[in-house]
This record gives sequence, structure tokens and C-alpha cells, in this order.
Amino acid sequence: MDISIIIVTWNTGAEKVFGYSAAEIVGHSISGLVPVNRPDEAPQILEKVKRGERVDHFETVRMKKDGDLVDVSLTVSPIRDAAGRIIGASTIARDITEQKRMREALQQRAQEILEVSTPVLQVWEGVVVAPFIGTLDTQRAQQFMERLLGRIVETNSPVALVDIMGVPTIDTQTAQHLIETISAVRLLGAQVVLTGVRPAIAQTLVHLGIDLSNIMTRASLSAGLKVAFDILKVQFQIFSDYHC
Repeated sequence: MDISIIIVTWNTGAEKVFGYSAAEIVGHSISGLVPVNRPDEAPQILEKVKRGERVDHFETVRMKKDGDLVDVSLTVSPIRDAAGRIIGASTIARDITEQKRMREALQQRAQEILEVSTPVLQVWEGVVVAPFIGTLDTQRAQQFMERLLGRIVETNSPVALVDIMGVPTIDTQTAQHLIETISAVRLLGAQVVLTGVRPAIAQTLVHLGIDLSNIMTRASLSAGLKVAFDILKVQFQIFSDYHC
């Protein structure tokens, strides 16, 4: 579909980004720069301009002379005549390829850090430990729950130790996230032992009115492991061989 937007000016910056000289592109439709899989994008921008609106920092892709795609940020402003009528549009296109690449790299790194900060380890057959370190916000809580549930299913573990020794403070939101995680684990048929419950944390939970009466809690991870072994009825036997 041809887009009725004609290019009337073309500077050296645009030439550098798209590869066309002014002589090659001035007077032609902008449709030559729009990928075929985005036919409605330019008309939608045009409609906003016709209403007198300015489009700021619209991130999209455009096609270069050699056929390659380039990530750009568009700023489109209406052009008015002396009477105030809109007679055209001024478009500034910035190449954001490197900026987008860096942003994606940072997002990937942030995701990796998030995953490292929410490890779920199998410490014994049938027992996984999920230590949580730092602030338990909504995003991390969701990540924490997903990794814990996935690990329980993967290892077919009937017991999960959720350790909060590394959580500095507990507020209502954090407590709610913990309750939701414990409930989700129980839906998988596994039992939860909440460990790392320090006196200050216990007092805070009581003050917040959080009922943990139906949840097994222990002050330390080692105490929680003992509970897990009791649940699994793990028995340790020492055999001694005597030779004459």
C-alpha cells in the first residue's frame, strides 16, 4: 500500500542513516523506507499529525537503501502555514541501533543477576532449598516462585526449605509474597519449611498479623534440614567392619 507522504527535504544525517542521497529520494514516497510488515504504522502517525499532535521518540525500524533494517527513534511534528493550517510534517529519525543493543544487553544482564540472586538447590534427594537474599519485591517474588515450583517439579521433591535469613526486613507485601509462594508449593503436593526466622522477623510478622500457625518454621537452615529428614524418614546407619 502506497503511503501518501512525500519526502521534500533530506539532510546529511538522513543520508548517513539510510544510505540514500537527497537526489535519490527527495520527491519519492516515504513508503520506500517502511518495511512491508508495518503497513499501518505511517498512516497512524500521519493521522496524529493531521490532528496537530506531535509524535515523540517513537521507536520502530526502517529500511535502508541496501535493504537492511535499522532501529530508529522518530520525532514527527506538524508543519503549519501562516494561517495555522497543517501543510506537512517534519520528521527527525535517530539511529538507535547501538543504544537498543546496549539496552537489551543490560536487560539480559539484569535478568541473569535476578536468576543468580534467586537460586534453588537440591541438597538431598527429595529436598530443595530456596534461599532468598535481599528485598522481596513483586518482580523478584514472581521469579522466586517460578524457579522454586519448577525445581520442585524437576526434582520431584516432596519438601522445600524456603530460607529468609538473607531478607533484611519483612513488610506486609513481602509476607504476602511468602504466603502465596508457600500456598503454590502446597498445591504441588510438597511441604514447606520456612527457615531463617529470626526473633526480629518473628516479632514483625506477629505485629503485621501474619498467621504462620499452619506453617513449619525454624530459626536456622540446619534445623529446617532436620525437619525435612524427619518428613522423609531418612535414617542414617553406621556400619563398621572388623577384621581379624
